[in-house]
Amino acid sequence: MNLLAIYNEFKSRVAFWLLLIWILAFIVQFRTLNYLLYPLFAVGLMTVLDLGITWIRSRKLYWPSASFVTGALIGLIIDPRAPVWIIAVAVSAAFVSKQFINRGIRQHIFNPAAFGIMTVSVVFGIPIAWWSVAWGKLPLVILVPAMIWVLWRMKRVLLPVGFIAIYFFYYLTIFDPKTALMSLLDGSLLLFALVMLPEPITSPIVGKFKYFFGASVALVSIAISKFGLGEVFLPALLIANLGAFLIRQSSSSKL
Repeated sequence: MNLLAIYNEFKSRVAFWLLLIWILAFIVQFRTLNYLLYPLFAVGLMTVLDLGITWIRSRKLYWPSASFVTGALIGLIIDPRAPVWIIAVAVSAAFVSKQFINRGIRQHIFNPAAFGIMTVSVVFGIPIAWWSVAWGKLPLVILVPAMIWVLWRMKRVLLPVGFIAIYFFYYLTIFDPKTALMSLLDGSLLLFALVMLPEPITSPIVGKFKYFFGASVALVSIAISKFGLGEVFLPALLIANLGAFLIRQSSSSKL
């Protein structure tokens, strides 16, 4: 794969934008070594694990752009003040989810990054910080236009639009219209909606359900928030991933 092909590959572009957000957060806001090294460690470990299992299975190497994205998300979301072994466990859980909890090769059921992050959050009580985008609005200057362009090219804009629309209507029940609109400019909400939610393997790309998947994740998130949990987006995504898998299985069994 030449450099132009790598650049034109959508996951590589997502990885590139996440890289810029990481560098921006470190330079402008966080100047502690953990904030620099943890995402790098997560990306490196995820890449080694994915390339290693592929080599064992088929003796092939490939450009691991999906590994870059998964590792980057883990490193950019988990609180860097956690021990480094937490990152290793999260990456390992993401790897297991991707490679072994699946319907076949490259057909994993759960979003790997969400699975890995929720594993360490539930098992070890690690806070989910969304630190790379939670410190201000500047990361959104990179994230929003870049991901809208990528998702438009991938024909996956409806997924985040449905999610954000439901949240807007929900916010209207609590806030005035201006506050409801401004509440959508939340870094964690937008990183989730624009990057994690439309992950190609685990979100529907065909059938009518693709039009409702984003909205259904938003509804589940809102329902979870009523229980006072600290994190709502990632568990909602994993529940929706499982639901989408069961719907596909049910549809296949009727054919």
